[in-house]
Amino acid sequence: MRAAVIGSGAWGTALALVLLENGHDVALWSYTQQESSVLREKRENPMLKGVALPEELELTTDITCVKDCQMVVLATPSAVRATARQVAKQADPGTPVVLVSKGIEKETSLLLHQVVEQEMEGRCPVVVLSGPSHAEEVGRHVPTAVV
Repeated sequence: MRAAVIGSGAWGTALALVLLENGHDVALWSYTQQESSVLREKRENPMLKGVALPEELELTTDITCVKDCQMVVLATPSAVRATARQVAKQADPGTPVVLVSKGIEKETSLLLHQVVEQEMEGRCPVVVLSGPSHAEEVGRHVPTAVV
């Protein structure tokens, strides 16, 4: 399966590694070229010290990485609406979008899954992954649970 993880923070990186370790082809998207360059040069996310990023993990700033994916993981800690709008323009219709960010949009008081659903406009199903877990635990293979 091809998957794109949109957001290269600690949580997005940890989930990208889980997908990669389970045999999937994974692209990890960063908002800026600078973020992507740090990951590429150090092969480690500064927010997940000691967790290596394998060469097989595609690192990109090109949002078109969501095309031809069977799943898109939306892991942006901010600018969720704007990022979801970009994903909606590029993702193939019917591609599941897995939201892993939590919170409430300040301007509308909508939960983030509602924001993403609005931006997807029915083109892609939206599901939520949440749980009592931390990125550093997932990245280091500490047993944890998510729903």
